[in-house]
Amino acid sequence: MALALLTRHALRASTVCSRAVSNKPVAMPFKAVFGRPILAQRVLGFSVAAGPKGKQPPPPPPPVEEENELDEGMDYDPMEDLNIPQRRRVLAMKDVQKKYDLLHNEYQRELAALQHKYNEKYAPIFDERRNIFTGKTAITEKYELEDDGAPDGPVPEFWLNALANHNKVGPFITERDSEVLKYLEDIRSEVLLGEERGFKLLFYFRADNPHFTNKVLEKVYVLEPEDDIVPKRFTGSSISWKEGRDVTVEETKRRVKGGKGDKSKPAFVVEKVPCDSFFTIFDPPKVPTEAEANSMSEEELEEVEEALANDFDIGFAIKDQVIPRAVEWFTGEIAPISPDEYDDEYEEGEY
Repeated sequence: MALALLTRHALRASTVCSRAVSNKPVAMPFKAVFGRPILAQRVLGFSVAAGPKGKQPPPPPPPVEEENELDEGMDYDPMEDLNIPQRRRVLAMKDVQKKYDLLHNEYQRELAALQHKYNEKYAPIFDERRNIFTGKTAITEKYELEDDGAPDGPVPEFWLNALANHNKVGPFITERDSEVLKYLEDIRSEVLLGEERGFKLLFYFRADNPHFTNKVLEKVYVLEPEDDIVPKRFTGSSISWKEGRDVTVEETKRRVKGGKGDKSKPAFVVEKVPCDSFFTIFDPPKVPTEAEANSMSEEELEEVEEALANDFDIGFAIKDQVIPRAVEWFTGEIAPISPDEYDDEYEEGEY
């Protein structure tokens, strides 16, 4: 329960920010670093920003005996300050709440069906867009532009630039990732229908992609039915990397000395160490069970919460912002100005 509450607040805050794209300067809430020494980095590859330096909070109280915890939980009454008539009214309102929940679930099912319906209508428009940037469709309209002698052809690195220009997604794309994303041919989203709610992202790669054999990578976000932003389960495709092409790891050599009395030359062992990569989103964080959450420290819970919020934030941004308006993200005209760029461009007294 504690994890669900923490995650609900974190995801709701990040989603509210994600649903409005502004041209005003936006400060990034965390640094895009993908090493995995701490829990959040192990599960997703995101680092959690360090807290402010200075006075530290007091140490947590000593653990309470399990029997005492059970007794306290059994004795706790959330309505203990209310008199009997007030309690009756609260219980009556809870009956009303159940009616709302039933109606809201119906709304969620109809909304998912409506989104699915319009995704099918969007599909031919997105096909048309893909055929233009890949060069499959001939462009006859001159758009009042004089020819410069350059040959006609595809728009290079369309999706790479569209993703890189997004303020939520771009910071997680490394130089090595860029070499892979050059082969990204299209991104689509699907709405999950039926018992499980949420959405799926599909990343289509060109047949000549030299980095892995997958033609399509999928990322699925399954959400709790009673709340459209609380995660239930995230899953991603297992990437079949070709030899030496895995951008989510780096190979390091470690010297191994021979045993005592062994005069042979020192040997080297090659180890693969996780590193910065956008593609770690396909190895998503695991949502802990209630039992697992109860056994975790507050710091570990915060790290899991941060990892889940970051992962969802990226997926939501791609689904609701990058895919629908990809050409504007490609050109960068829709991208928010960073604080540094804003200061450089609009110095005091210059407008």
